[in-house]
Amino acid sequence: MTWAIQTFGLSKQFPVSSDWRQFVKPRKLAPPAVNEITIKVGEGEIFGLLGPNGAGKTTLIKMLCTLIIPTSGSARIFDYELTQEDEIRRQIGLVTSDERSFFWRLSGRQNLEFFASLHGLSSEQADDRINATLAQVHLQEIADKQFHTYSTGMRQRLAIARTLLNEPRLLFLDEPSRGLDPSATIQLHEMIRCLASDKGMTIFLTTHNLGEAEYLCDRIAILNNARIRNSGEKSELLSSLKMGQEINIRIKTINLLAKNRLKEAIPGIEFQIKNGVASEENSLTVLESENNDQTLTQAIDILREENVSIVEISRRSTTLQRIFTQLVAEEDENNNLVSTERDDHIDKTITKSQPERREFRLSIPNRSDYRVTLAFLKKDWLTETSYRFSFILQVIGIFFSVTMFYFISQLFGGAADPYLTRYGTDYFSFVIIGIAFSSYFGVGLSSFSNRIRQAQTTGTLEAMLTTPAKHTTIVLSASLWDYLITTFRVIIYLAIGVIFMGVTFRNANFGSALLVLILSIISFSSIGIIAASFIMVIKRGDPVTWIVSSLSSLLGGVYYPVSVLPDGLRWIAMLIPITYSLDAMRLALLQGETIKELLPQIFALMVFCIVLLPSSILAFQYAVKQAKVDGSLTQY
Repeated sequence: MTWAIQTFGLSKQFPVSSDWRQFVKPRKLAPPAVNEITIKVGEGEIFGLLGPNGAGKTTLIKMLCTLIIPTSGSARIFDYELTQEDEIRRQIGLVTSDERSFFWRLSGRQNLEFFASLHGLSSEQADDRINATLAQVHLQEIADKQFHTYSTGMRQRLAIARTLLNEPRLLFLDEPSRGLDPSATIQLHEMIRCLASDKGMTIFLTTHNLGEAEYLCDRIAILNNARIRNSGEKSELLSSLKMGQEINIRIKTINLLAKNRLKEAIPGIEFQIKNGVASEENSLTVLESENNDQTLTQAIDILREENVSIVEISRRSTTLQRIFTQLVAEEDENNNLVSTERDDHIDKTITKSQPERREFRLSIPNRSDYRVTLAFLKKDWLTETSYRFSFILQVIGIFFSVTMFYFISQLFGGAADPYLTRYGTDYFSFVIIGIAFSSYFGVGLSSFSNRIRQAQTTGTLEAMLTTPAKHTTIVLSASLWDYLITTFRVIIYLAIGVIFMGVTFRNANFGSALLVLILSIISFSSIGIIAASFIMVIKRGDPVTWIVSSLSSLLGGVYYPVSVLPDGLRWIAMLIPITYSLDAMRLALLQGETIKELLPQIFALMVFCIVLLPSSILAFQYAVKQAKVDGSLTQY
């Protein structure tokens, strides 16, 4: 048999804490969430993983989907190790019961178009696949309605449509029917069986709905207390547990002597007796045994000897509920042993035996990267234009901000002129450029962390990270809209100044200004990515944003020239990229200075880029890895 999944002693222990203390001392590990799991799933089969809530089912799935890094053990998805994340993500699809994992202001079709781009599909390929998957899940008629209008069942079917876009060989379904009504559940079950039989897809299903597993799955594994208790086909589970058919005997009434004799002769027998009152509803159940016929004969003999009237004898196959209950009961009897085993792990600390660290690589963007970027822009455009009133308010806010600083400049009069000789302008022209272009700094510093947090809160981050799109491409593309809308605001700022308040750029050197802007955006974005890395690991209390933002507002020359600062503070200002950015931008726009004349500022910005850009990407790669170790990609 060709194996779709193979795991070998796969285990996961989560760190006890994930705050700033992890950077200064080793972290202790909690008891295992998944403990030495060894399973094999054949290609083309439906494999069910059963277990109560908290047994470790979701943790196991996320490890196999490369969203969580194991503490120990290994696994293979087809021919790929878990460290080969890009290859694995091209082979798999993941459906969870989390209905937040879409963009609610977009239609179902627009959501699918976005994720198709993350899978690297061209527009023509995407259209074909979207139409096909919508037909598979029977959502063609409502595909163009906004996602927030969908029922729970529709959202779950759309999640399946999303995972089918790349035609995965392996589909993970994590409690897919949770929250669905009976009708939606039946439709979902038929769809799953169709995917396995018609498409030859391997399906790994987790559930605590035993009837669902019994109906769908070819083989079953039972997970409890982080360990696999048993696995195989239902018949194999019965054999291993020495269980046969369930025998039910309906009787008229029973006396105490007969009852005691049956209990002694047939351990585990169950009685449903109404206080000895004669009724055909009274019955007794002979539990599964290795020799059903002998057990039945023994029970009948005792009943006849005690003059108990038998109404009916029936047999039925043992339910999965009975198998599950017995396995879990046996596990609970050994709770003391399990607790001891777990206690042995609590004092362990994280070792350096995690998958190999990735080296820094600044790869050249390819066609798939451009598709991802365009997909984010389209998604953000559709989302923002659905909030038209908010956009109007932002424009009005810009007008009021510009007007306020205009009157402040009138109040100062010529008092600031001696400090502005270098720029050959008045205070209002000086400050309008500072306010306009410092907004790029604000976006660079906060956009990346805000976008990550937004994706965590909306539940879309995991869905995006299970696609083959590069993590850095996702993060950079997610923030591109903020830069475009900031550019639009800068144009409005400057246009209001020119049209209504006498600002002039007749001597501007726009080529120099553009180069300064590009270097500035790279520098600002690099700091923002480092800040986002902190947010991804410690969730709150980002020191990078607080320190850099505070120093830049005070010392960066946004509202007043750096020359007014005392010498000590002026030296600190020279350590901040916004100082060079605003100085060069003002000289380019107001004095028309060339690139050659701006070489000191441009050189400083280039140094910031060379140092900060690779550092930021390494920091982000570390943060993603650490979040996978902590299992906290979706926490915020």
